[in-house]
Amino acid sequence: MPLRESEKKALMELKKILEEDYGLLDFRIFGSKVRGEDSPESDIDLMIELSKVSPKIESEIDKIIFSINLSYDCFISAVIFSKIELEEGPMDQSPLYRVIEREGIRI
Repeated sequence: MPLRESEKKALMELKKILEEDYGLLDFRIFGSKVRGEDSPESDIDLMIELSKVSPKIESEIDKIIFSINLSYDCFISAVIFSKIELEEGPMDQSPLYRVIEREGIRI
């Protein structure tokens, strides 16, 4: 997984915030970075699973990610799921989630 040092630091800072403030359950990178197909312009595809999600929480996390991206000169692109969506809803059958299950790496 060819992450730059600044990208690793950005992900660790985000993970710490999510663990402390949002009930983080799962945190995985996937996509071109994991497959080794990334370019210098590639984003860091990230899946975040929280115990609960609301529009307010999603907005807060988007702002946090934006700030971290600026601070570390990287581009984290996140999808956010709630535990209920994955356990009781249709999201566990979505093509995107299947890719994450297949290639995602927990960090």
